[in-house]
Amino acid sequence: MRAYLSNVCVAKELQRHGLGHQLVAKSKIIAQEWGISDLYVHVAVDNEPARKLYTKSGFVFENDEPAWQARFLDRPRRLLLWIGLSSGHVL
Repeated sequence: MRAYLSNVCVAKELQRHGLGHQLVAKSKIIAQEWGISDLYVHVAVDNEPARKLYTKSGFVFENDEPAWQARFLDRPRRLLLWIGLSSGHVL
């Protein structure tokens, strides 16, 4: 089973204290408890802090959104990241 992690955000004044990492870690644990084997998340190409958060949390590049699609939908281009939730990947 697959799941999608959506809208992970931390208030500006609370950033850089590990809360984002804790949210992602807890989401991975809950997903695994629910039987999820693959977890996905989109991140804007230019959102370097979020990209670092997900990479540090074990997510890897899956694919990227074509520029034409981002323009058509009037949003920044995004990357799709993935993590497998075998027992060795959680936390």
